[in-house]
Amino acid sequence: MSHARLCYTPYVKEKEFINKVHKHLPKTIYRWKINDPYHGGVPDTYYSGPSNHCWIEYKYTETLPSRSTSKIKFNLSEQQRIWLKRQKEFNIFVYAVLACKNQVYITENFDLKFITLKEFQKESIPFTMFVKGLTNFCLGETND
Repeated sequence: MSHARLCYTPYVKEKEFINKVHKHLPKTIYRWKINDPYHGGVPDTYYSGPSNHCWIEYKYTETLPSRSTSKIKFNLSEQQRIWLKRQKEFNIFVYAVLACKNQVYITENFDLKFITLKEFQKESIPFTMFVKGLTNFCLGETND
């Protein structure tokens, strides 16, 4: 009898992270996990609420390097960079998110190829804060 081995690719972990985000969002926020094999560059998700809407391209890494100067690749494809930059030029809210476990780094710099571990640790926010920020953005709520 052979044993099947599970293979958790970066895509699977990214999909799990997106599902985690969606489970923590209020039902009043429309969320769309996009899987479009025919139109390259389209971000992973679209979110909307009564106050705002945005597109987010997620990238996920399971582990972080140990040295503060080590580089963490952002891995946006050229098609993704073009799509995101074009929408930003049209004043559409678009973001790229790099996540690792419960830390989230958000950027609008779509030319970014990598960040250092030190940058990730300094500029990332906790998962709960990311979800709260996305919720407030879409629903127009404030942190009073």
